[in-house]
Amino acid sequence: MSYNYLISILIFTLYLLIPIAFSINDTQLDYICLDNNKPFTSNYNQSRTSLVLDIIIFNPASFKGFRNVSQNSIKNNEQERAYGLALCRGDVSSDDCKACVNNATTTLVNLKCPDSRSAIIWRDYCFFKYSDANFFGKIDISNAYISMSDSIFMSPYFRETARNLMVRLQKVAIASPMLYADEKFVLVGTQYTLYGMVQCTRDLVKDDCKKCLDSAIRELSITKQGARVVYGSCNVRYETYDF
Repeated sequence: MSYNYLISILIFTLYLLIPIAFSINDTQLDYICLDNNKPFTSNYNQSRTSLVLDIIIFNPASFKGFRNVSQNSIKNNEQERAYGLALCRGDVSSDDCKACVNNATTTLVNLKCPDSRSAIIWRDYCFFKYSDANFFGKIDISNAYISMSDSIFMSPYFRETARNLMVRLQKVAIASPMLYADEKFVLVGTQYTLYGMVQCTRDLVKDDCKKCLDSAIRELSITKQGARVVYGSCNVRYETYDF
């Protein structure tokens, strides 16, 4: 075991001992441990630890809410390289982004998927995924978290407005360098205001962002009072309350 790796472990452990402040609104949504039948080796664990440490220290909060990086503990052995990506919701504060990413990375690696070569975790304010395969710039709609409200709106006006809002937000996001857009819309003649948000990871080109959002919007049940679809590359959401 190398000296540098021991230092990384020590620093990583110290980070875990520091209490992390977080918003009560930033709850864990779901996680997936992705096993590909490849052995979880000590070399890969070193790469993953270095990756997580990199993302914690050079937090996405300092990079406008997005960071992707790879780490390899063994030179000339790409099979032990770890790739990671963290994305914060485009409207959260820098402090909430940092706290969410710290919670997501440490929870996934230490508690949920300690022996997995690939995994993903979603929280309200951010998500984090890592893999031993290079997924940068590739659309990921196979990993998904979908949530729908129990309340149903049968009004054609509501369904049309919600659908139009999501399509409009998609166009705005694709035109934005942040690949993010949100909006609120007052439903005329009702007591409701509709809130919507769409976002892509910024390793995607605009055409692939559109494809990812197309798929996510199709998955939305517009008859519901609120719904969200979160993939490994993009997410969409609408509600009748400010989230």
